[in-house]
Amino acid sequence: MKIIAICGSPRKGNTEFILKRILTKMEEQGHQTRLILLREKRIQFCDGCLSCDETEKCKLRDDMQIIYPQLEESDLIIFGSPVYFNNVTGMMKNFIDRLLPFYYKNKLRDKKIVAAIVGASDKIETIKKSTDCIKTAADLLKMSFVGDIYLVARKNDEVENNSESLKQIDKFAENLVS
Repeated sequence: MKIIAICGSPRKGNTEFILKRILTKMEEQGHQTRLILLREKRIQFCDGCLSCDETEKCKLRDDMQIIYPQLEESDLIIFGSPVYFNNVTGMMKNFIDRLLPFYYKNKLRDKKIVAAIVGASDKIETIKKSTDCIKTAADLLKMSFVGDIYLVARKNDEVENNSESLKQIDKFAENLVS
């Protein structure tokens, strides 16, 4: 199975750690993995021109042109984001907006998608809003949303230094492809 993780965090920290740990567990099971750090990519904002409706391609020339084929080749996509203002980061939302070419021709249909969310709050409403953003994208793209993991962290390295969080990540990873 080909698994790609998209990290929507503007800095190295808990979200990236979680995604790397999940991908390491997947590699141990023999799966091919790739991590894309959106903060290292040049991704323009969708301007709503809708030219992708006719051409099936985005007219904007940036790093999404490299990412699009990787998404098409994947079997499972993990969207990882910290919570900002009770939602995914702007970086992640921008990435989701740029998936519009896939909407028109269902190029991601039936691919599996999961959400990995990190936030400072343990309120279910916060978790739900962030996950709902990713679920909405999955619905529009006709993808199969197969789960989510949410971890509470207030410090940059809090997840990797918390044995309960590590167990939760490992269990989540084990169940992803079983």
